[in-house]
Amino acid sequence: MKKKVLLSMIVTFSLFYPVKSQDLKPEKSKPELSLEGMLGVSFGKDFYAMNVGGPALFLVINENVKVGIGALPSIYVLNGKTGARLGVSPRVDFKNLVLIAPFFHKDTSDEWIWSVGLGYKFHKKQAK
Repeated sequence: MKKKVLLSMIVTFSLFYPVKSQDLKPEKSKPELSLEGMLGVSFGKDFYAMNVGGPALFLVINENVKVGIGALPSIYVLNGKTGARLGVSPRVDFKNLVLIAPFFHKDTSDEWIWSVGLGYKFHKKQAK
């Protein structure tokens, strides 16, 4: 008799106890769109450029400050004429803001074009 009561309690309990089923299908990953890198603008005499942060070498001062030098692929306007050129720039990064001073070599006249500007660093979101 005790076995029947125990068995009926187990059956009743298992019928009414909520059970979460496991989904055996792998979770589909959602495509992510993010921007990573530095975008900046710089200005000089009769000159302005949109710069993209390229490779750089840094001295890390602390978590928020880095000082370095890097390459800046750039689209520029000089005396009303547009072009594309690779610039070289010292840079100071403070959190997401970047102070840049890119200089570009003009081959035809063998002169250097200097400018100064600001940039903003975009970071890919960290996975949780």
